[in-house]
Amino acid sequence: MEEILRAVHFYRYITAIDVAHLFFSAKSLTHVREILNVLCGGEDDKSGQYLYRFSLPSAKAGNTTKVYTLGSRGRDFLETELGLSADWYFRPDKVKHLSFGQLTHNLILTRFLVAARSFCSASPGYRLAKQRISYGLAGEPVVVELGEGRGALRVPVVPDAWFVIEREVVRVREPERFPVLLEIDRGTEYQRRFKEHVLARVEFIRSGGYERLFGERAVTVAYVTTGDRPSYRETRLGTMRAWTREALEAAGRGSWAPVFRFTAVAHEELFSTPLFSDRVWFEPGEGEPVGLFL
Repeated sequence: MEEILRAVHFYRYITAIDVAHLFFSAKSLTHVREILNVLCGGEDDKSGQYLYRFSLPSAKAGNTTKVYTLGSRGRDFLETELGLSADWYFRPDKVKHLSFGQLTHNLILTRFLVAARSFCSASPGYRLAKQRISYGLAGEPVVVELGEGRGALRVPVVPDAWFVIEREVVRVREPERFPVLLEIDRGTEYQRRFKEHVLARVEFIRSGGYERLFGERAVTVAYVTTGDRPSYRETRLGTMRAWTREALEAAGRGSWAPVFRFTAVAHEELFSTPLFSDRVWFEPGEGEPVGLFL
């Protein structure tokens, strides 16, 4: 239970499936739900518990996804018993202010990072060495300037997440390191905003802001699009690749193309898709699929 509270403290929003993959296995879902049920007081929308549970808003009929986040009792336990700074917890009145899109984005972010950890746990020689998430990074955004002179646009850069996967190499003392700057795309940014988003990441890295914040020089900027329909995901994937190539070439940064990776995957398929081992990613523009790590 303590480890689950630590996980919720980091990821903010999580489901039973995510917890199962983090600490047990996909076959342990019933057991995981029993533990979570105790932590949330056995009810949805019950305040004063270690965890707060509510249903993900949905227009579809049938079973709804249960979302778990930190309750006030959980926050107090983390601070007093574990010494973790927890300056937030979920208040019931916040539910009505969270849109389906916001929550879905947050849950996809959680699942991708859990999938990265699960991959490393199941793959000999791999290790998730570091990870940071947007909730913590939001307090220290790096502001970059796009353009020059009085017309320059100042853009704050807060990636959805950053993590480093290490891979041991035979007869090499130091492991290979693969730092990734992660961006979850839900198709809400149109062409101009998306191109600004891409160029802001380039400037963030080029200016040294990335190295100062994370202490690493190397990086892959990974965009994951997760629309509900396969046809939409594939269309959005092609659009992001084209817009990125256009933005880089227009800014004279065409050589930055290999820094970027794009993929399309459904939320419910994040655990079953070989995101970290197979060639399911694409660079800007045209070309065959590549791995996340070259």
